Amino acid sequence: MTINWVDQGQPRTAFEDALENNYSGGIKPGLKVITELLRQLGDPHLGLPVIHIAGTNGKGSVSAMLERCLREAGFRTGMYTSPHMISYNERFRVNGEMISDETLLALLEEIDRASVKTEEVAGKRPTIFEALTAMAFLWFSREKVEALVLETGMGGRFDATNVIPSPLLTIITSVSMDHEAFLGDTLAKIAGEKAGIIKAGVPLITASENPEAFDVIRREFDAVQSGAASSALPPALFVRVGEVCTWETASLGLSGQTVDLKTPTRSYGSIHLPMPGQYQCANLACVALAWELLSVLGPERLTEEALRKGLSSLRWPCRLEQVQEKPAVVLDGSHNPDGLRQLAVWLSQHKPNYEQIILVMGMVEDKDRLSAARQLDGLVSRVIITKPLTARAGNWQELAKGFQGISQDKVEFIEDCHQALKTAVGFAGENDLVLCTGSFYLVGELRKNWADRELFSI
Repeated sequence: MTINWVDQGQPRTAFEDALENNYSGGIKPGLKVITELLRQLGDPHLGLPVIHIAGTNGKGSVSAMLERCLREAGFRTGMYTSPHMISYNERFRVNGEMISDETLLALLEEIDRASVKTEEVAGKRPTIFEALTAMAFLWFSREKVEALVLETGMGGRFDATNVIPSPLLTIITSVSMDHEAFLGDTLAKIAGEKAGIIKAGVPLITASENPEAFDVIRREFDAVQSGAASSALPPALFVRVGEVCTWETASLGLSGQTVDLKTPTRSYGSIHLPMPGQYQCANLACVALAWELLSVLGPERLTEEALRKGLSSLRWPCRLEQVQEKPAVVLDGSHNPDGLRQLAVWLSQHKPNYEQIILVMGMVEDKDRLSAARQLDGLVSRVIITKPLTARAGNWQELAKGFQGISQDKVEFIEDCHQALKTAVGFAGENDLVLCTGSFYLVGELRKNWADRELFSI
């Protein structure tokens, strides 16, 4: 395959300029501003049929699987995810199709007008993420989606998506250390923030395996449900994936895997999932359980056949995605220590298939970069440290300190990520693997070398 080498200095879009020049990045804890902004817009979020998903790793994959299956079942779906890899359009999808540039700009103009009033009332202007979330609710409401898969941005309790008063279902995937500066410096604190999406009378599925994190989620769920015990709400169901589901990987490769899955009520047998990585099995189990619990939407539509077809046809870029053969090039957006730990398990399994493994890696400064790098230390033959395309890259060269198990003459720095990739491919022979990982800002940018933005429609 011929690689279409991309110029790193791509022009910004009119939407990017308008959004990023008029709204601030960063985090402002609390829901006061987003609540007022939505009020100014007529509360478009109220009444939306939402499946709300939080977690440290896996929430994007669960969102993509579930949306694709619901679409296969005939529902008009919406999906809101973050971050994007190539364009903001990726965050907003109806029936798998990204929002148009024209609609994005038109929505932003409405948000701009509402933000003036919001600042007068709430005393603060919305952040970028609050503006985007309000745009999403406005668009999905107008598009009359029948099922909205809504992924939190960072935490849960004070995340802008957490204005939904009563979702159909909540899901908390795995919980691990990440975003400590915003969510807390212990696993218990982080789990507490994720558990903030729990609502009275709403079922919860969690894939959390860490005892400390799980205990926090369980306590929060019980507290929320008991607090509403006197209301007319029926008791909500709590499901822990690892306690009620079993799975076994029958075949595993870069093209995906076949998983034998059992839930408390069904034995699915072999399910084809075109996503490699055994850690995806827990995400698959989350989706199967959600499928069974969502039968209230219409059991005649939520068939096992629709689930299977949806999963087998899923495309979800930059999750252990092989974009080239000979040499093999794999893109993976593992961006925190736990994600890199799971990637290291996959790499250990597949390492014997390659003569050498060349790593291209870059991470943002608010991640625990050294712990992340140590997960891959000793598993790779050569490392090229590069800079993600974001102001959050900071001292991007610091990542190299995590690689102490490799000769330092095999570690180099190339700031331009496309040049870093080109250099790695130049080093590689036909039987080698070039693994590109770290920030989504990095792997999404590198993905441009193989596909235009249309491939990001799922």
